[in-house]
Amino acid sequence: MGCDIHLHVEKRVDGKWTQIIGINEPEIKYLENTIADIKARGEKADYWERLLEEEKNGTSGFIYDGRHYLLFALLAGVRNQYEITPISEPKCMPNDVSSEIKSISEEWGCDGHSHTWLTAKELTEFDWSQTVVQEGWVSENQYQVFMERGRPESWSGGVGGGRVRHVSNTEMNRILKEKYPWEENDSFYTLVKWALPYSEIVGSFYSWSVPKMKELAGNDLESARIVFWFDN
Repeated sequence: MGCDIHLHVEKRVDGKWTQIIGINEPEIKYLENTIADIKARGEKADYWERLLEEEKNGTSGFIYDGRHYLLFALLAGVRNQYEITPISEPKCMPNDVSSEIKSISEEWGCDGHSHTWLTAKELTEFDWSQTVVQEGWVSENQYQVFMERGRPESWSGGVGGGRVRHVSNTEMNRILKEKYPWEENDSFYTLVKWALPYSEIVGSFYSWSVPKMKELAGNDLESARIVFWFDN
């Protein structure tokens, strides 16, 4: 069963935490580009246009609304198959949470878990340059990319089929250099590992969400926070 995050944004105003409504600018851009591509093909984009209008109306979950297990592990140690140290273990729902977010949380009841919160200070001061090892099965072409750049452009968690052969890196090097005639109808895959910084893996959460939280906080990085929990 999949795990999802329910993330909301608050700002402390006159000593009281207040729910903040906003729009996710990267998501707006993505939807606009998607609509343009669909219309360029002469197709209708009604569904995507409705999504765009909903996004433009804003939500309290605008900082992040997706499914990324490494990010979940980093934020609260949830789905931590990577065995990494999170920014913080779950702290429970803050006692002074805004009434709107408290009400949403209560609607989830026992289906919600790992309630917690992080300030803009915690998000910005975290060391996002730390790395985590990735691994995956790559084809001959992607193995060449891996050898040239230190990482593949695409990979798979597993590959199967009648003509698929799993080989060592050493054997893949030999195949790339000189494939034997009787191997030409086979597809070869080898397992590779490479390290990437957290900042790159979590994408727009680092490049947009964290700076946005810093912007909301202004001169007091503890005056803005995300309040969130998970369900699965």
